[in-house]
Amino acid sequence: MQRDEIGGFAEDGSPVIGRITSFTPGTMPEAHAHWRGQLAWCPDRPVTVETGRRLHLLSPGMAIWLPPTHRHRIQAEGARKSVNLYTRPAAAPLPKAPTSFPLEALEAELLRTLAGSSRADRQEPAFARLTAVLWDRLARPAPAPTLPLPADPRLRRIALAHLDGVDHSLDHWAAALALSRRSLQRLVRRDTGQNWATWMRDLRLARAIAPLMAGKSVQHAAHAAGYATASGFVAAFHAAHGITPGQLQRRMEI
Repeated sequence: MQRDEIGGFAEDGSPVIGRITSFTPGTMPEAHAHWRGQLAWCPDRPVTVETGRRLHLLSPGMAIWLPPTHRHRIQAEGARKSVNLYTRPAAAPLPKAPTSFPLEALEAELLRTLAGSSRADRQEPAFARLTAVLWDRLARPAPAPTLPLPADPRLRRIALAHLDGVDHSLDHWAAALALSRRSLQRLVRRDTGQNWATWMRDLRLARAIAPLMAGKSVQHAAHAAGYATASGFVAAFHAAHGITPGQLQRRMEI
């Protein structure tokens, strides 16, 4: 019986296979894809989901649909639980692109129940009926905050490092990539449409979104973004996103 090593399930031909797993920071998989589609939910902490050229920032109240064969990487600060449904191609009436969905109490309970079901459970008519109810309830996607990622692999390396808290300078990256300062600045402008300083600001601010979605204080989020004061962080966040950190928290219904 074929096994999906990353998903941790054995392929048995079922339209939908559920799986609940736990990951620590050192065991979170690198970018990968499944031949099945994946509906993923982390109920205990915010996660970032890299899907090609976008980084999705999900609160614990949101799940993300990852279509079949779509490469992705899910990460979190600290250990996380992953509640997943893996569907055969065309078995789920969900979008053809990565899409986030808000989970109310009913959707969350359905997802948790289906993900924890055994192979014998999946043969029961009730399993198909519960799955159909979940698909109906997920008819209203809601965009999560996202961050565009560069197409150029050199700039993607810089972006992911800064999102992980590595604040290296323009000179450092130019030397690391064997580029002149001017060449690196031109590359950033061409790929992102921003200058180096604005791009760095947006990457730093993106580091604050996960703490905000987790209900942390603005001071905590400011520290995560590398700001010395909360007031400076709030001003920069508002200038970049048009809302304050507190307004973002209320929108995400923490």
